[in-house]
Amino acid sequence: MSAFTIDMSTPFPSGFTSGLGGPGTGGHQPPDWYIEYGMDLGAGASTPVHAAFDAHVTKYSPHDPSADNEKVYGAQMFMRAPNDMMGGFYTHLTNVPAGLAVGSRVSRGDVLGHVHRFPPTASHLHLALVEIIGGAPGGRYQGVDLYRAFLDTANTGTVIPVAFHQDGSPPTPGGGGGGDSKAFHLGSTRGTQEALAALGFDPGAVDGLDGPKTRAAVTAFQGSQGLAQDGICGSATRAALATALRARGLQAEGG
Repeated sequence: MSAFTIDMSTPFPSGFTSGLGGPGTGGHQPPDWYIEYGMDLGAGASTPVHAAFDAHVTKYSPHDPSADNEKVYGAQMFMRAPNDMMGGFYTHLTNVPAGLAVGSRVSRGDVLGHVHRFPPTASHLHLALVEIIGGAPGGRYQGVDLYRAFLDTANTGTVIPVAFHQDGSPPTPGGGGGGDSKAFHLGSTRGTQEALAALGFDPGAVDGLDGPKTRAAVTAFQGSQGLAQDGICGSATRAALATALRARGLQAEGG
């Protein structure tokens, strides 16, 4: 499968207090990735929690105060990136916006709810991230550790481009170390496929062939940009691709 890059940002552009433990620490233990790879990000009760990446909601359990206990409390929400090749789990939420449900699409920075405190536990968000090698639903789910990157960017508006390699190796915050100087040639199908993959839309094999997966990736990208969704990379779509690439500091030609 093709590597791809996802733009991420902290769930707390303001209100973060401290890190309370990352993957593999305390109660963050196997076998479930969404527990083992948890990042406990401290913030006061009622602090807004923002989406860390563009996604669609795949599972949602609303907050039922009568069911809260020391380990499980607040709303729970699973979501996956538009390409279904990585995802996240958020919990200890309350006051989730009305209408947010399975199938809802969220953009990075959207408010998902507010931090819910269950005393005596210090108030925090539990967020875990996973790479889906091969893509959902049949891919291999492998939790990933980006705790340091989230701590370093808390209380800022910093965008973190994270490269996911789809080969079992850890993701690379910063986009992959040197790959960002590549120029994407949008006048060719191969260049378009490479650009889509870099933006998180899986075109399948980067082979220069305009096949069904490439058209599906183009359609998904068009939908994310508010363009007509015809799967054809015409001039408007190429221009939008170029704009999206340049917004990440990537070079584009033929847009």
